[in-house]
Amino acid sequence: MEVTTQIPTTLEERLKYGTELRIAASWEDFLEILPAAEYRVEYYGGEIISVMGQASDNHELIVAAIIKLISNLLDKDDTYYIYGSNLPLYAEGITKNYYNADCTVVRGKAEKKEVLPGVNATTNPVLLVEVLSPSTEQEDLSTKLRHYREMPSVQQLLFIHSTSMRVTSYTREPEQDGWLLRDFTAESESCPVLGEGGFLLRDLYRKVTF
Repeated sequence: MEVTTQIPTTLEERLKYGTELRIAASWEDFLEILPAAEYRVEYYGGEIISVMGQASDNHELIVAAIIKLISNLLDKDDTYYIYGSNLPLYAEGITKNYYNADCTVVRGKAEKKEVLPGVNATTNPVLLVEVLSPSTEQEDLSTKLRHYREMPSVQQLLFIHSTSMRVTSYTREPEQDGWLLRDFTAESESCPVLGEGGFLLRDLYRKVTF
């Protein structure tokens, strides 16, 4: 498969394909396109994936708010590091996967996987946050959720809805060999974060209009 001829490398060429571009490819094919692409690409489920489009005001307001709220909770502990969406993630289970979450928290030294010379991706997040939008919700709550849960370092996942007041939290329960699923939908509710406290939904959605 000559991926470099099937996937556009320039942003101008990519825009012609609309909001979502998916091409079945091997990991090796993905590594060929990664350094050449002028836009963000991910790889999971055996596909090279690019989702583009103007983010809604709600989406961007929530991303900014959750990073601020998590930082307020965790910054007192210098072992926590909070990153935005430009941090690449690498996960390897049955397949190899390369992602960008809306917010990533690492505790301690970030462990890296060199996927290409000079291109490193983080492998040991403890918390991953995705702000859901209509174009990404189905993928985030299916394929990404499954792969994120397979990462042994991950202790919690937060999926935040941008079209309604709802935060879905998955917390790892090692003693149960499973995950605790909780939904938070009331503005007075507090969503816990890594056992370090929590944030109120009213604070998360303070500037958001549905």
